[in-house]
Amino acid sequence: MKCYGILPMAGKGSRVQPIAFSKELYPVAYRKQHFAISEFSVRAMLRAKVDEIKLVINPNKLDLAKYYATYNAPLSMYFYNSPSLPESCLFPIFGLHDDDICLFGLPDTIFSPRDCYVKIRRCLKKGVDICLGLFKVDDGSKFDSVKISGKKDVLKVEVKKSPPLSNWIWGIWGANVKTLKLLQKEIARQGKKRERLLGVGFNALAKKKKVVFKAEKLGKSYFDVGTMDAIVKVNKVIDNFNF
Repeated sequence: MKCYGILPMAGKGSRVQPIAFSKELYPVAYRKQHFAISEFSVRAMLRAKVDEIKLVINPNKLDLAKYYATYNAPLSMYFYNSPSLPESCLFPIFGLHDDDICLFGLPDTIFSPRDCYVKIRRCLKKGVDICLGLFKVDDGSKFDSVKISGKKDVLKVEVKKSPPLSNWIWGIWGANVKTLKLLQKEIARQGKKRERLLGVGFNALAKKKKVVFKAEKLGKSYFDVGTMDAIVKVNKVIDNFNF
């Protein structure tokens, strides 16, 4: 059994353009050093001792390929003009064994504590099929909100609904490959008329109760840099995080 990190970078990033480069390379100053925003996810996955990180990159984002080509980490790159986030996430799972574990994140987010992915991997190694890493935010309606039981079972996931199920939203997640194949089928059932959504796929798995679906509450330190307004703020909030 191996453990892989997967970071989807195949979107167009249209909400933050024009910034003249891929949003995943947006520079953030942390403790007198500069990092690309996506590096925080890469470094967090490396702390979980993944065997390899798979970057799924839009073919038009050659600046990303150039940046990570000489990065000192076990990385591989997959070039894919993806129509949606879930398809970007699941694109590299072909050829992996059913008992392999994959950890996922969003490359335009920052979060802490330092061991977030360690906790997700630990959860999966206990026999859980899929685990969502939850963060508490002020307004869950702007994200995918999650309802869980007292035993941490995921009961329901809703995508940007008001009022939200709770102010706990998923920010990172992980699953074994066997379960990812089931998720892939649920994503395909959403059709092609509108954007396919991970949250809808998660909710379908939770509803059918055929897999062990748990969640881990990781804290309140989560920031999404997916909009221009957030990009303006990120260097002001970064010191509140512990990487």
